[in-house]
Amino acid sequence: MQHIQNKEAATDLNSEINNYYLKFNHMKTIITLLILITFQTALSQTTINSKLYGSLEFRELDHGLAKVKDGTTEKLTNSPTGNHGWLEDFEIISQSDSIQILPKANFGVVYIVNSKDTVEIDVVIEWIYPQKITNDKGEKFKSIKYTTKRPTNIPSASSYSLDEQYEMVKGNWTQNLYIGNKRVCSRTFILY
Repeated sequence: MQHIQNKEAATDLNSEINNYYLKFNHMKTIITLLILITFQTALSQTTINSKLYGSLEFRELDHGLAKVKDGTTEKLTNSPTGNHGWLEDFEIISQSDSIQILPKANFGVVYIVNSKDTVEIDVVIEWIYPQKITNDKGEKFKSIKYTTKRPTNIPSASSYSLDEQYEMVKGNWTQNLYIGNKRVCSRTFILY
């Protein structure tokens, strides 16, 4: 067994050991970050095999509070307001899951469905409220679900607008998107 004879040699050895330890921990951190980034990228994409359109790849591009330009409105009987709006313009202005309750606050997701050819597909949109909403007619809603046609290979948006006083409900609002009976996106917004 050998013993270190002087203090300088022991200090140099301890310094060298500490340097190797710091380099090893730095490498572990870098590798962990790379794995997390790769894992996040893999999770943010969902592939659907469609009998009609082949392989469809869903990817969320953005989410949060949006600035919108209203477009047309059509009837949607299974919703608290009784209608559904189509927007002329939609832009996420604050990427966040936390949304302050204000009249006309608009929040949701921007996504793209990539496919070999550009086609219109059915996208089912579901909003689950934190508690039952009672509209002016006395009808109660725990959620709404409807189908819309969206193009592939072009970014699309799906959002909710707080248009009526009875929609100003604090809590977790969950948005689910489905393609071909498969949930491809689930995002929870916390309204406060």
